[in-house]
Amino acid sequence: MMKHLSGKARTLVIAGGAVVVVLVAVLIGSLVMQVDVAKAREIALAAAGGGEVVGQEFEQEGLWNEYSFDIMNGDTWYEIEVNAFGSVTNLESSRGGYGNYGHWD
Repeated sequence: MMKHLSGKARTLVIAGGAVVVVLVAVLIGSLVMQVDVAKAREIALAAAGGGEVVGQEFEQEGLWNEYSFDIMNGDTWYEIEVNAFGSVTNLESSRGGYGNYGHWD
């Protein structure tokens, strides 16, 4: 089949094939690098400096997961979001205890 294509067309077919291979490799790599809920919990606890997980949520958007943890550490509560790759994307904190935060009432 490739023998019947002109040089320019052959180059385009090869380049297109290479792009597809790279995109598939990136997709597979990103899926393999995702953290599970246990690892996300560990990351959130480290971001809060320890404490107790008193609530957690899991959201899936397409292929990507996002985890949200409510953590109490002493008299400080934390709401921490961890993305599919283990990065903390949001961290909120307040003193005064878990029950004083309206979001969780």
